[in-house]
Parts: sequence; structure tokens; C-alpha cells
Amino acid sequence: MNTEILEQIGFSKNEIKVYFALLELDQSSATPIIRKANIPHSKIYPTLDKLIQKGLVSSVIKNNVKYFQASDPKNLIEFINSKEKELLEQKHKIQELVPLIEIKRKLSKEKQEAIVYEGIEGVRAAFTDILETLKRGEEYYVFTLGQELERDDLKLFLGNFHAKRIEKGINAKLIAPRKIKDTIKSYKYAGMFTRYTDLNLPTGIFIYKNKVMTVVWGDKPTAFIICSENNAKKYKEFFEEVWGK
Repeated sequence: MNTEILEQIGFSKNEIKVYFALLELDQSSATPIIRKANIPHSKIYPTLDKLIQKGLVSSVIKNNVKYFQASDPKNLIEFINSKEKELLEQKHKIQELVPLIEIKRKLSKEKQEAIVYEGIEGVRAAFTDILETLKRGEEYYVFTLGQELERDDLKLFLGNFHAKRIEKGINAKLIAPRKIKDTIKSYKYAGMFTRYTDLNLPTGIFIYKNKVMTVVWGDKPTAFIICSENNAKKYKEFFEEVWGK
């Protein structure tokens, strides 16, 4: 008889041997079962206990000797029904657990790193990261640079960048010092929205997705990108608070 299906639904080889031995023996003490099933003596009682738990074996004591008997084979169907019910309950628990696992997986995958870009080409690569990270219709947030914005090389650099930004359909919100409002007027591009403040704020800060980029435009332009969900969230909250005022 092919008993592979019984293994597939959770029976061990010893449980199958003992169960079929008992079907032939009818009612028996442990020793005849050991001989009939051909299993080690040390395995018989743990195996019988498991079959009793599954409802496939019962026991009775006669003259201080414990006898075992196989239950109706139809109990196999009841065993499968109970397994189905158990699997359904486990499925519901897993469904509740999956969102928590997803959150944990996302947190474990999040990178926290800092990258430094130096020179014009390096800073160009840093700005390109904004365009590659964001999708059409998304936006980033900027605490603008200050007096550096009057430099011709920076005007040319940002002009090229905004042309690519507009082409990709990415928007930008800028907060600028009020004292350079006249300078900012020369940086009017589509999809760019600017507000002014008298507050003394950090400058050259670009916030996008889970990244914060700081740009220093000197003789050797440099950009620092910090990749951190928590850090970017704090900067964005600060930006939105100032923007709202």
C-alpha cells in the first residue's frame, strides 16, 4: 500500500508503521506492536502518544497492562478536517503579520550613508541623483543658496539642471532669504515655487525622498548627500513648518 499521502499530511514513518500494525493486531500491548511495526523499543510510546493525540489510536488498561487499538480509519478524514481548520487559522494570523514583516523588511533595507561629491562634475552627479530619484509629478524642497546665486558659473549650472528637471516634470519648492529676492527673480523656472523669509536659515539644502543634500559653492564646489529616512523626514517637517509661515 502506498502510504506517501499520509507522510504528506503530517505523519511520520513510525506513526504509519504503528498505525497499520495496530489495524492488523486489533488490540495489543506495546511488545507485539514493536515486533509487527519493526521500530525501536524507545520509539513506541512517543509514537503511540502522537497517534492518540491525532485521534487515530485509543488505549485501555487491563490487569495493569496498557493495550492499544487503532481507531476507525474514517478518523483520518477528521484529522484532515482539523488540519484544514488549523491552516485557516494560521493563514489569518499570517495575513495580520505580513504588514508588520513588510515594515521590518523596509527598515532593514533602508541604507543610511553619507556621500561626498567634489568639483563641478561631482556636484553635477549629485544633482542628477535628484532627477533619478524622483518621478514625474513629485517634488523636492530647497533652502536656497545665498549670495553665491549671483555667480555666473552657478547660474549656468542651475539653468542646465532646471531644463532637465522641467523636461522630467519634477517640481520644486524653495525658501529663500528675503534679502536676495532680486537675485532669485533671475531663477524663475516652470514648476518652481518660491517663498521668502527673514529667518536666519541654513542654505544650500535640498530635501528629496529619503535624502538630504547640502551644497557648498566655493572655489571647489562640493555636495554632501545623507541618505537617511529619519533625517530627511525631520528636514521636510522643518521645511513645511517654515513654508506654512
